Amino acid sequence: MIENRPFMRVRVLATILILIVGVGVFIGIYGLQQNWFNTFDPGNRYQSQRLDYMGVIYDNRSSQYGFFEGYSETNSSPWGFIHNGIDYFFNNNTDVTAGAPGYVEDISWRVNPDTTLNMYNIFVMIRFNASIVLHYAFEPFTHVEGDQNRQLTMLEIQVGDWVMKGDLIGRFLFVEDGAHIHFGVRAGNEWLDPEPFFGAADHDEIMGLINDYHPGWNVSYPAP
Repeated sequence: MIENRPFMRVRVLATILILIVGVGVFIGIYGLQQNWFNTFDPGNRYQSQRLDYMGVIYDNRSSQYGFFEGYSETNSSPWGFIHNGIDYFFNNNTDVTAGAPGYVEDISWRVNPDTTLNMYNIFVMIRFNASIVLHYAFEPFTHVEGDQNRQLTMLEIQVGDWVMKGDLIGRFLFVEDGAHIHFGVRAGNEWLDPEPFFGAADHDEIMGLINDYHPGWNVSYPAP
C-alpha cells in the first residue's frame, strides 16, 4: 500500500486544528459562564449580598405527610445518615413555593441510577447570587417512564424567569410513598447547612413542622 504522505499530513493538521478550535470554544463558553456567575446581579429585584431570610417552600404545614430527614454532616442524627439537604414530604398536587428569590438557571431531569423505584428526578436550580444556588429536586418516587414529564408540566416557571420568595414554583407529583422534594443550598459543588440561612420567623415555622412529628429533633446536625 502506497501512503499519500502529503494527504496524511493535511489530515493530521486538520485534526489538530479542529481540536484547537474545539478546546477554544469550550474555554470561551466556560469563561462566559464563569463571568456570568461572577457578575451575577439581580438589579433592584432584591438584596443579594446575604441570604439570611430564607423560608420554607410550602404555604401550609398540613400539605405534608411527615418529616423524616433534614440536613446532617454526621451519622449521629435522628435519621442516622449524612444528608445534604432538607426533605419536604408533600402530598399530591401541593403548591411548592420559592424559599428565596432568584433566577431560574436550570430545569432538567435525570434517571437515578441507584434505585429501581425512585428513578426519575426533576431538578430546579434557582440562583440567589454569584455564589449561592437553591436546589429543588422533585422526587415523585416512580419508575414509570413519562412521570417525569408529568411533573415537568406541573411546574409554573421556566429557565430565565425571576422569582421572589414565596412565589409559586409549581405543584408536586406524588406517585408512591417516599415521594418528596429534596431541598438544598449549594455554593459551587459544596452543599451548605441551610439552617443559618433561615429568617427567624421562617426558622420557627420549620421547627414547628419538625416538632409536629418529632419533638426534640433539629433541622440540621453539623459535623461534631
